[in-house]
Amino acid sequence: MLQQLPLPIHLHTDDSLNNFYADNNLLLLNSLRKNFTRLQQQFFYLWGIEGCGKSHLLRAAVNYFLSQQRSAIYLPLNKAENFSPAVLDKLEQQDLVCLDDLHAIITHAEWELAVFDLINRIKETGKTLLLISANQSPTALQTQLPDLASRLSWGEIYQLNPLDEKQKILVLQQNAHQRGIELPDDTANFLLKRLNRDMHTLFDAL
Repeated sequence: MLQQLPLPIHLHTDDSLNNFYADNNLLLLNSLRKNFTRLQQQFFYLWGIEGCGKSHLLRAAVNYFLSQQRSAIYLPLNKAENFSPAVLDKLEQQDLVCLDDLHAIITHAEWELAVFDLINRIKETGKTLLLISANQSPTALQTQLPDLASRLSWGEIYQLNPLDEKQKILVLQQNAHQRGIELPDDTANFLLKRLNRDMHTLFDAL
């Protein structure tokens, strides 16, 4: 099987498209699935508050591509201190590239230029799907490189809608069921009240 490139990154292999709660983001998920099958739109920019599912969706996309024997890489840019911008070199040869938390490298000139160059190379080669996530829309990011802001708006842009409490409980119960655990409503409510409400923190508590 093709592998995630060797980087100091732990990829959550249990993140999948099937356990991504899609009701709030059906247009996005439908468009992604179409492009997974037949690449028509190369660029997707996803933004929203922390815990709304951006990272889950990017990792799920990578897991899906790897399961289909296709090349893919996930880069959490909030850990960019662990690697250099050179890690983006030749990524236009991958079938899928996911850059998570782009806002973490904004105002770092070398990183901004590396992302800008990667987008241009991906556009030129025409074979790679690029998913980028951030906590703000492309126009709200305070990029030092003006041309990067315009490149980030090239494709489809989606604001991910966070789950409400009832949806979080449902997702928690579905995730618990997949692990062979029955999670009563009162226990799920207890977890929501006592823990950070982002879904990975809640999943880790199961």
